[in-house]
Amino acid sequence: MKAIFLAVTLTVMAPVVHAADQRDCIARAIYWEARGLSDDGQRAVAEVVWNRVRHPAFPKTPCAVVYQRRGNVCQFSWVCTRSKNIRPPNNSAWQTAYRIAGEQPGNLTKGAIYFHAKRHRVRWRHLLEVAEIDSQVFYTHRR
Repeated sequence: MKAIFLAVTLTVMAPVVHAADQRDCIARAIYWEARGLSDDGQRAVAEVVWNRVRHPAFPKTPCAVVYQRRGNVCQFSWVCTRSKNIRPPNNSAWQTAYRIAGEQPGNLTKGAIYFHAKRHRVRWRHLLEVAEIDSQVFYTHRR
């Protein structure tokens, strides 16, 4: 009696995340973190998202970067609040954030992968401050 083995290969398809969805994630980060700042201040937040996408220690898509959590800590504070589920209103602040989210990232932040508002007292001695734009301070790893 011959044994017959049947090999079955299953392919699990990851959900397709469209470019428009990625832009929306960046726009939400801009809106919740920097609305009311200058266009460059908002661009700087978008740059941090893109800098993280390119950095080996972070997820590889803007949405994964924006919604990343480490335990109970969110990388972007608004993600840990109900704001993450609220669609920003279609006002001029949202329209500006969405427009900026569609732009190619520049180098305003000199490669920063972290930032905080100046009003917060943060001691990130292990990081190097690389830029200050509007009311935000930007950092990268020391080399």
